[in-house]
Amino acid sequence: MFHKKTILAIIVSSLVLMLGLTLMFSLNQEKTDTQENLAEQQYALETSIAKMFVSDYEDVKEIEFTKWLYSSNTSSWYITVIINNDNEINLSFDSLLGLEELSSSVFSSETFKLIKKSGIENPMVVNSRLESIQKTSLEGVKIIYSKNQKED
Repeated sequence: MFHKKTILAIIVSSLVLMLGLTLMFSLNQEKTDTQENLAEQQYALETSIAKMFVSDYEDVKEIEFTKWLYSSNTSSWYITVIINNDNEINLSFDSLLGLEELSSSVFSSETFKLIKKSGIENPMVVNSRLESIQKTSLEGVKIIYSKNQKED
């Protein structure tokens, strides 16, 4: 009788352990999938931001993206963009879904001296220009993406 109880306890313990490990690995995989999806969204948005600057400003040769920051207080995403090594602008987005989520830009006239292309009145108002911005070529522009500071 004692032997049967011991075997039963071992079997039940093994099943609980396997269930726990399975749950732990599946939750870890979900976290990894979410992080990969976040990195893909950031990369896609950085590419769109680069196209926006090339579309709107003269002589854009290099664009560098710093690390993304998320504020749980404002539910906004923030990134600093450095263009041609010495033009710095901070952008905030309501989400990472696209340029249409751009909510504000902050820059100083001392650190952002790019010249707007003719016909561009307010470069940070993008909703009516999304299609033309996405068609902009990035050929010849060096882009340093935020993820691991990867260059393209």
